Amino acid sequence: MRKFWVFGLVVLTALFFLGCPSDDEESTPPEPEDNASGSVTSTTSGTIETPGGAQIVVPVGAVPTTEAGAPGTMVFSIERNNDISVTVPTGEERVSDVYQFGPEGFTFARPVEVAVPYDGEGDPGDLSLWRRNPTTGEPEYFSSDWDAETRTVRAQTYVLSPWFITNRPQVDDASGCLHVNNIDLGSWLYACVETYDLEYPTQVDWLPEGGNGVLYAPPGTIGWASEGNWYLPQGTYTFCLQRESEVNPGTYYNVLSEPYTIGSAWHYDNPVCVNMTVGELVNPGSGRCPCIPTPTSAVGTGDIQVTLTWYNAMSLDLDLWVMDPDSEWCYYGNGQAPGVTGSGGQLDRDNLCGNYTNGRPENIYWTTTPLNGQYIVVVDWYYGCGNEHSAQSINVRTVVSGDTRTYNTTIGVDEDMKEITRFNFSGGVVTYLPPRAGTVYPNLPERTKG
Repeated sequence: MRKFWVFGLVVLTALFFLGCPSDDEESTPPEPEDNASGSVTSTTSGTIETPGGAQIVVPVGAVPTTEAGAPGTMVFSIERNNDISVTVPTGEERVSDVYQFGPEGFTFARPVEVAVPYDGEGDPGDLSLWRRNPTTGEPEYFSSDWDAETRTVRAQTYVLSPWFITNRPQVDDASGCLHVNNIDLGSWLYACVETYDLEYPTQVDWLPEGGNGVLYAPPGTIGWASEGNWYLPQGTYTFCLQRESEVNPGTYYNVLSEPYTIGSAWHYDNPVCVNMTVGELVNPGSGRCPCIPTPTSAVGTGDIQVTLTWYNAMSLDLDLWVMDPDSEWCYYGNGQAPGVTGSGGQLDRDNLCGNYTNGRPENIYWTTTPLNGQYIVVVDWYYGCGNEHSAQSINVRTVVSGDTRTYNTTIGVDEDMKEITRFNFSGGVVTYLPPRAGTVYPNLPERTKG
């Protein structure tokens, strides 16, 4: 079995504990869940792994730079959460836990790898890896690979979200296999589906990220070393192949491939693959492949970071607020970049009607050592941007002293100041508290925007 080698690998694993202590009272933490978190920068690589074997593998250059062009830092997290509602495709059965990978709402500059553990016994047969589409909530099939040594199913992606595994019978309309040989090891090879004509048209949802996805190759291969397999529905494809300049990182060139027909079902007992060899790109055009997403810039992180993410195809202005122990609020009217609050809080990204982007997170972090005491995290429904909306699903992720906790909830139309969580921060130690409904907050400013 192929093993995964990454130079400069930094393994950063941290457990966090889920608990719901009563108001302002500490409680004995329950047994740890299968969770982990760790920081990676634009110039480093890293692996975040839970005790149960779920992983995020981040290559050098995957973390985008900041809007100012400086190296970015991101806290990656894995949280096992079977309370997340997922739709299992007809005829299949979910055979893994649901893992929420974060940070959500960001597009990485290079694909990261996720690994979901399979706890079944014996030969798993055909396994499928799915992610929950952030906007629609529907499952999306991802081209993936079974690693028998770690008993995980792995895929590469530009965007993180909840993932799970299903099993399905071995059938003739199963995915086929494209074997890609990256003979030029001097530069990173990106590839994605440009056009396709499927043998079984109902399998359109099986294309990675709706056909606009990253080339998947087993750990240590495409983009990382030399060669690997890409599992795709049977059909005829053209691919956009992209390389990044070794001299000027961030500068790209690309070509379209000739058509390739994948005409045989791939099974573990019949691994037939069509071969594609990629050397230097001949007469390339400049720029990125249209089917490879553009990275989003990194946001700030510190001892305390709170991020709000929501997905809606129509513009919708929600707002993130955090109150510090001095009862000072960090929000769009106080502490918005380049300003800071008295204790060092800063809102460095605001997703509002005039510049709305579906899924773009709002982010508040502390630029200095935070005050000891209680923090309150609130989300406010500010404005529907002239659109008719129903209640909106949101997730709020807190990162406190490196530990992460993600809250998946719903905010109602025009709901004012929905409290998400409270936590006490003291000497780098965090104690989580349940939210309180109907709180009258001190020093609450007028909620207006210019």
